[in-house]
Amino acid sequence: MVTLSRVSARLLIIPLAALLVVACEHNDLGTGTSGGGGGGTVPPLGAASTYGILAGTAVTCVTGGTIFADVGVSPGAAITGFPPCTLTGTRHAADAAAAAAQVALTSAYNALAAETCPPANNFGTTDQGGTTKTPGVYCSGSSIGVTGAITLNGQGDANARFVFQAGSSLITAGSVVLTNGTQAKNVWWLVGSSATLGTASAWQGNIVALTSITLNDNATMLGRALARNGGITLGTNNSIALP
Repeated sequence: MVTLSRVSARLLIIPLAALLVVACEHNDLGTGTSGGGGGGTVPPLGAASTYGILAGTAVTCVTGGTIFADVGVSPGAAITGFPPCTLTGTRHAADAAAAAAQVALTSAYNALAAETCPPANNFGTTDQGGTTKTPGVYCSGSSIGVTGAITLNGQGDANARFVFQAGSSLITAGSVVLTNGTQAKNVWWLVGSSATLGTASAWQGNIVALTSITLNDNATMLGRALARNGGITLGTNNSIALP
């Protein structure tokens, strides 16, 4: 009969604990895969999570705008129009915090771009106004347009995830309606170039754009406007609140 000394037993326990840690880490990573469900902040925004606006070159606001969050820009440093526009958070212009937020934004952008869009969910250039979507990944190789309302039905799941991938642009003249448990924090709009929210658009979800984001007059967001390489421009009477 083979017996183990106390030292030998400890040597066996340590590798086993390490294996359990690795297994748990692998399982956590799996929550970021495509399809319905997933965590409310997947992909994790990390240092970018407190920003209602994050730009690469400049942030401008005409008048009457309110950002209920941080506003930042990096590597650019120009933030103009505050005041008369206001923000409740902190302004970060080309500082270490904004640089860290841009690194986190790049990671989030790449994670969203890696999500798999089922062929049946590729709607080409068809305007998505008047449609209803259930949790999942949807895409267009070029532009996503929304005229009127697009409804996102969470089917009773508060963690239901919606990812929209636009190869080039997002252009809106309408609103996003969330039903049956859908939360704005779980909605992602990935834009390969630039996004434009048309006049009086009522948008929900996080816009993650490679280049720039524009909010025309009276457009509002429950979400974030995050641009990697370009600027973010606000018109008159815009508001952005974190989801």
